[in-house]
Amino acid sequence: MKKLLLTALLASSTIVSAQQYLTREARLSFDAGSPLEDIEAFTESGSAVFDASSGKIGVQVLMTSFQFKRALMQEHFNENYVESEKFPKASFKGTYSEGKVTGELSIHGVTKEISVPATLREDNENFVLTTAFDIILAEYNVEIPSAVTDKISKAASIQVQATLKSVGK
Repeated sequence: MKKLLLTALLASSTIVSAQQYLTREARLSFDAGSPLEDIEAFTESGSAVFDASSGKIGVQVLMTSFQFKRALMQEHFNENYVESEKFPKASFKGTYSEGKVTGELSIHGVTKEISVPATLREDNENFVLTTAFDIILAEYNVEIPSAVTDKISKAASIQVQATLKSVGK
């Protein structure tokens, strides 16, 4: 009886873990430029998790991991705009359903409910998440100094691409 119970527990834990998918190499990028200045950055060290049984999904990124074309832009981004020491991470917690993700996006200490188009497709034994959406920087208390308002867009276009692999493998 004990062997049967142990076998059943192991089998059920395998099923549960097979429904969990994870990556620590999600690519996130954003563009907050204007006609006067290109302001783009990316990182390939975002974390994402997906539970295939519930549709729950989470994405998290360290703000200091974003790479810019110029070191001075990166310094200004971390020190003046997103205040990375005070607000080190941005995150999304929500659910994927019917071609969109819906949940809470947290940036710069502000959390807002969002619902944006997304694709989540199976690729061999992985899931690939792709989404692109815009946010209004002021809604997340990201202040743009008046001296550079012509160079920085009031909105940022965000792109996320993540290949999530089974936790059980």
